[in-house]
Amino acid sequence: MKKEKVIVWIAIATFLVSLGYSFYFRITPAVDARAYDQVAQNLVAGIGFRLDPTVPLLQDEAITYQGPLYQFFLAGLYWLFGHHYAIVWIAQALLRGCSVLVLFLLCKETFGEEQRRIGWVAGALFGFFPDLIEINAMLMTETVFIFLSILLVYAIVRLEKGISIQRAIVLGIIFAAAVLSRSTIGILGLVIAWLCYRQRAWKPFIIFVMVGGLLMTPWIVRNYKIYHVFLPTMANFGFNFWVGNRVGADGEGGNPPELPQILKEKGVLEANYYALGQFKSFVKAHPFQYLKLTASRTLKYFSPLRPMGFWFYQKGIGQLIFIASSAFAAFILFITSFTGIGIAWKEEQKNIRLRVIAMTAFLTCLSIVPILVETRYRLPIYPFLAIFSGLAVHRLLQNWNQYKPYFFKALVIVGVIVVWDIGLEYTKVIEKLRGMF
Repeated sequence: MKKEKVIVWIAIATFLVSLGYSFYFRITPAVDARAYDQVAQNLVAGIGFRLDPTVPLLQDEAITYQGPLYQFFLAGLYWLFGHHYAIVWIAQALLRGCSVLVLFLLCKETFGEEQRRIGWVAGALFGFFPDLIEINAMLMTETVFIFLSILLVYAIVRLEKGISIQRAIVLGIIFAAAVLSRSTIGILGLVIAWLCYRQRAWKPFIIFVMVGGLLMTPWIVRNYKIYHVFLPTMANFGFNFWVGNRVGADGEGGNPPELPQILKEKGVLEANYYALGQFKSFVKAHPFQYLKLTASRTLKYFSPLRPMGFWFYQKGIGQLIFIASSAFAAFILFITSFTGIGIAWKEEQKNIRLRVIAMTAFLTCLSIVPILVETRYRLPIYPFLAIFSGLAVHRLLQNWNQYKPYFFKALVIVGVIVVWDIGLEYTKVIEKLRGMF
């Protein structure tokens, strides 16, 4: 039990640092955060899942944001404790600390009791990563979603011990909650199906699907009654595809100028399908430009020169310090995780649990880069990259001479990404830095 004190202290420190940052800056909700907050208040007031009750329901944009689980999470806190942002900061900081603990358990399940240092490194890198501390201070979906995604992968990894009915039920519950938090994680259903196929566990797989489907049914029925279509989560997939893939797009954010008028004329659901149609037309007419945008997004996804910190609540030297720390942490994460991936490829091919984590990281990336990339969209991959970072640090400390070639290869890969990113986006980088002062 004494050996577990290290990770407990890391989890406590993560909670305190996250909480301290939230209370120090006291960030007022804006843009997406303001929308989540307003929907939660309307839920508590009995108005329903609405963003703006003054407009017709079919034009209400509440359904176009990620969710709905996070909005209900906020509503539950407001119903219990009143409309206070402080309670959200506390709850999210607790989830950050719990995420560190579950991440450690995931590492221990993957590598065994004797390699605790991997979990310590992964937990510390994840817990003290500046981007994750900052996003915790906002009313954004990432903290809840990342906790659920780590918990889900831990439950998936444990299936390697045997897929019982009980485990299938628990997995279905966690999977449904994660999907209702952010639908992109549904792609991990492929990993679950693969594991069940390996063990010929057809009955537990059916139970898993039934439990997950049952828990999502109330929201699906609600949406069908309103919109008369099958809508398992939110109506935002078309918008995301269109924003990142159109003539003049750079693969990042920025709504098409005609979007507000289309929303007004068609309503949110029809506008979503219209946006999806625009994306399909773009890919058909400009396939090579789409491939170029996707390649550019992949580069941006793994570039340390895409730090967090360009937010409204900071200016000047304080913002510069945060951006520098974010970029430095990204350098460390990508270099060490790429080192760990190289080592795992060579030495851990028979480790099915680690293969599941690698598949999770790959699918997490794959669920984003074909669509739209912003820095915060890559945060969900960080805990799984941190596991490979932990593996790299553990091996390098064991035998530097044996494993240093992997480190230097990773250093070269990250260096090439950085040089390439600077060459392509030099003007934008300079503009952002100038905008701070």
